[in-house]
Amino acid sequence: MADDFLQFMEKRVQEKHRPIIDAFRTLMRRMAPEAEERMRGGTEAYYSVPVYRVKRDIVAISPNKGGVTFSFTKGAAFDDPFKLLGGTGKTSRNVLVRSMDDFHEKALTHYIRQAVKLDGQ
Repeated sequence: MADDFLQFMEKRVQEKHRPIIDAFRTLMRRMAPEAEERMRGGTEAYYSVPVYRVKRDIVAISPNKGGVTFSFTKGAAFDDPFKLLGGTGKTSRNVLVRSMDDFHEKALTHYIRQAVKLDGQ
């Protein structure tokens, strides 16, 4: 997995956005050590992305030109006092982090805890 992740960082993540992903990985290791980091997907049309999985995938990391999107699989069911979750899907919600100044550790910690708690329900 480490090699796949490093290749992903090299090929798909702008250098200015790499600290965002590094900070999120550190937060995940601290808040959800039971979550496995792995790559998901990958077709000719779509590249694979890192995900964290406990029983099921709980969050995916998707870089883009504007920053990094963290997509929480069951985010629609989250309590969101920080009002950072976006999206209109039936179950998932996203947080876009444009820079380290936008990296709201307290909010992301709150979302990670809920993602782990709701996993498998």
